Amino acid sequence: MITRPICTTAHLALILFAFAAAAQQVATKPNSAYKAPIPVPTTEPDGAVAHSFVDKHDKVSFTVPRGWELARKDGQISTFHLDARSAPPNTQLRGLAMLDFNPYPFSTLAGALFYFSVEPHTSDAECAAQATAPSGPAPDPADTAPESTPVASTADPNIHKDTQDIAGITFAHGHDEHGQICIEARDEVYTAWHKHSCYRFDLAMNTFCAEASGAQPISSKQIKAVDQRMADILSTVTFGWQKSPAHPITAPDVPEEQHPNKSLPRVPSPAAT
Repeated sequence: MITRPICTTAHLALILFAFAAAAQQVATKPNSAYKAPIPVPTTEPDGAVAHSFVDKHDKVSFTVPRGWELARKDGQISTFHLDARSAPPNTQLRGLAMLDFNPYPFSTLAGALFYFSVEPHTSDAECAAQATAPSGPAPDPADTAPESTPVASTADPNIHKDTQDIAGITFAHGHDEHGQICIEARDEVYTAWHKHSCYRFDLAMNTFCAEASGAQPISSKQIKAVDQRMADILSTVTFGWQKSPAHPITAPDVPEEQHPNKSLPRVPSPAAT
């Protein structure tokens, strides 16, 4: 994305796959020096298996399906604080899963990551604010996209876009997206406060701009489908202190773009509460 370099091998691979696929799509007459692009993995790799994640300290578990890579440390396959912009610096990443294939190889999809993190020693209001008003680096002055209406008070835990029940726990839900020439990162944020800690899940998606790449801009239908893959992981979450079982969760609707080419982080409107 323009706001930061894609610095993980997996992200870079997906972008290269997309470019290769797009080039193959538009090519009309290969010359003698032409080499066929590396086949794009569009489904789960052969031999892929599901993985179970269990955090014994925070008593949180979930299941990662086939075709997703599971990790517990940031920097191995992710850059958490660049994807989850509203997460405070002291937020501790507990586990993450990254999509290992590209279901839309001719699109601008660059990566999808599911994050679970915990911020200790915080308040209910501060926890809710992470979902109600995503923050992060100041927008580039060159980005003239209109800003959405800010909430009256981000410290009020009752002000949020909506809520989502996850295994019997009510989570605040918010949406963040940003980019300069185009939207290059989207994040569905879910937060809930429990025993002075903020439990957080991020459904993050990275894309690149279609201009001069030959790739097709990812469609709202495709975005919703990728979000649903991550929501399916969220659907397996359980909490050790809660007797309620996991249950199916539907991915949120894709927000309409605020501007044809540019967008700043969205924050919920008071009217939405």
